[in-house]
Amino acid sequence: MMKHWLSGFILLTAFSAIAETNAPPRGGPPLGWSTSVRGGSVYNFETDMDGGGNFSLHRYSVDAGLAYLFKADRMISLSVGYGLDDYDFSGVERQPWNNIENYRVSSFTRWALDEEWSLFAIPSVRSYGEKGSSFDDTLTGAFIGGASYKFSDRLTLGPGFAVAGQIEDDARYFPVLLLDWKITERLSLGTGSGGASSSGPGLTLSYTASKQWIYELSARYERRRFRLDKNNRFAPGGVGEDRNIPITGSITYQLYPGTSLSGIIGSSFGGRLRVEDRSGNKLRSEDYDPAAFAGLILKIRM
Repeated sequence: MMKHWLSGFILLTAFSAIAETNAPPRGGPPLGWSTSVRGGSVYNFETDMDGGGNFSLHRYSVDAGLAYLFKADRMISLSVGYGLDDYDFSGVERQPWNNIENYRVSSFTRWALDEEWSLFAIPSVRSYGEKGSSFDDTLTGAFIGGASYKFSDRLTLGPGFAVAGQIEDDARYFPVLLLDWKITERLSLGTGSGGASSSGPGLTLSYTASKQWIYELSARYERRRFRLDKNNRFAPGGVGEDRNIPITGSITYQLYPGTSLSGIIGSSFGGRLRVEDRSGNKLRSEDYDPAAFAGLILKIRM
């Protein structure tokens, strides 16, 4: 049960990232078509593994979105993205994997039924695999759907459900929850918005200091499963997994309407690397120490 709730939180962060890429910008957007681009780079500094050896990680990500806004609370959008996780292992007999690539296509629909109730739907397809692995073996799909209720101008809550495919694992079904709580005029808590990392935020506490400056603190549970190349020396055609809990602080500067630059810094906790054979049987599992990270994210909306 706990794994299902954690997986639900992961999918909810994916929803948050899509919503952030395609949601109306601050200050009120024009109706009709808009485009957006988001790119970033995050470096995880070297950390030790319990079984010996260490590794560092450099992540790159870019997303492009196209949205149509019928009105402030009714929109449809499509986003595509690419990411690269560049792992650098040292002090190990055999490197479990090298560069991990991911490609993603997502659709996002938000439709207000009245002044209180809104529906949302997010189907997505993702490829996650070591460079050189068969594309067909890296594909998974997911769907999130549900509704949100606006209790007041300060609080919106939404129940929903999700189903997510897993590489060499059973699909998972679980509930999700959308939260948007404006605690004060400047302070808010929610599962949407935020520039905590290239893979999207989890639960984010945000403080808007001015029209230009935004400070945020985010936490999420992150689990990445990916197909290994058939020539991988550790587990040919198997599955790799990296899971951890990143806690991130960010400072965002609005360069001009629709464009922002974020600097991030933080640390991941409870990290574990896992290698499985092609059937999903565990071959090796290694915990690793807390890992500090830092990076930059640029967002442009037109």
